[in-house]
Amino acid sequence: MSRRPSKIEGQFIAHRREMRESAAWLALTFNARRVLDRLELEHMAHGAEANGSLICTYEQFKAAGLRGPSIAQAIHECEALGFVEVTKRGSPSLSRYRNPSTYRLTYIFGRGRNSAPTDEWRQIKTAEQALAAVTMARAAKSAPHVRRAQAVADARARQKAVAA
Repeated sequence: MSRRPSKIEGQFIAHRREMRESAAWLALTFNARRVLDRLELEHMAHGAEANGSLICTYEQFKAAGLRGPSIAQAIHECEALGFVEVTKRGSPSLSRYRNPSTYRLTYIFGRGRNSAPTDEWRQIKTAEQALAAVTMARAAKSAPHVRRAQAVADARARQKAVAA
């Protein structure tokens, strides 16, 4: 009696055991894992051919279960731990013209020009390095968001001064 090889139906993404047992993977927060899950779904939706130009909007991350204020921090954590590369930084917009960020999953085998994974997560060897990377990612703020927050704070201060 011979065994037939098993066959997986449909699309899937394989995670190597080495990656799942790595210090970088174990340091991922719940929200960072949601970011990876959402980007993996996006990768599969494009037939494994769009890694490096995966578009995922703020609204799509929210639909995946992330709270608005947690999205940027979770993306920064994924970057710091070497699982995601932001290939193009988007910008906030208030009009119908959107400028979303594009992403690359560093551990994915794909098709086409971006077929081989680069595995930046391997650079993190210890739990201490992973914790330091996550701590730095949490402290990092993007310059456009800091300028916007400062402008809002300044406008509120002027409004209070006028009202007083």
